[in-house]
Amino acid sequence: MNKDFYTNDEMESIFRKQDLQYPSQYSLDELVKRVTELNDIEGTTVQENQSIAVVGNSGKLLSEEQGEFIDSHDIVIRCNLAKTDGYEKNVGNKTDFRFIAGKSFWRDLTGQFSSYEDNFLTNLKDQCFVIKAEPLYATIQGIIKNYNTKCKIVYLRQDFIDESESTIGIDDITLGLTAILMAIQWSKNVSIFGFTFFQEGWEEQHYFESITPYSRGHNPLKEKLYVDKLVEQNLVKMH
Repeated sequence: MNKDFYTNDEMESIFRKQDLQYPSQYSLDELVKRVTELNDIEGTTVQENQSIAVVGNSGKLLSEEQGEFIDSHDIVIRCNLAKTDGYEKNVGNKTDFRFIAGKSFWRDLTGQFSSYEDNFLTNLKDQCFVIKAEPLYATIQGIIKNYNTKCKIVYLRQDFIDESESTIGIDDITLGLTAILMAIQWSKNVSIFGFTFFQEGWEEQHYFESITPYSRGHNPLKEKLYVDKLVEQNLVKMH
């Protein structure tokens, strides 16, 4: 599984190919050093017999009390800025991996997402962030913003995204589908929760906040149909 993440040498090369283009209280040397400290590829090892719960962000989770069941899995994956405090009964609290899209890693999303907290990722502990971003150089903004994080940070190779999209025939796959595809590559025992692929209205798309509508650019219906096939083939269990 480690082949799907960039090594420290690759990350340093990516960051040093151009001058630092973003406001920063840290030097490029300091940022590169911090990247290599946090980039724990070896810590991403998952055994294929371990159970994995991939938790989406759909508001439908508020009508379910799956928290204890979700936390009973060996590995729990969450997406972007999903909160658990106050929602433990519905979604659990355990988080091993957190898949994060570029904009959630470095942008200020105030006004777009009602529960947005600028220091949310920085304040999390003992998780492994999996960053999905293209071009990858821009992730240096996330290191500047979350320099004092207490979590590990690994970076997903664009090759994994490109090959996945080519194989399943869907362009610009969402972060949620990316997490599901990675999970089924890791384990034969994968369950997914809170995935509706945006079939509900905007007011119900996140269980922990309201969203100001915006253009996503994904094809959620195609993703839903593909995941339905995974369920039919017993590659994932849908809850």
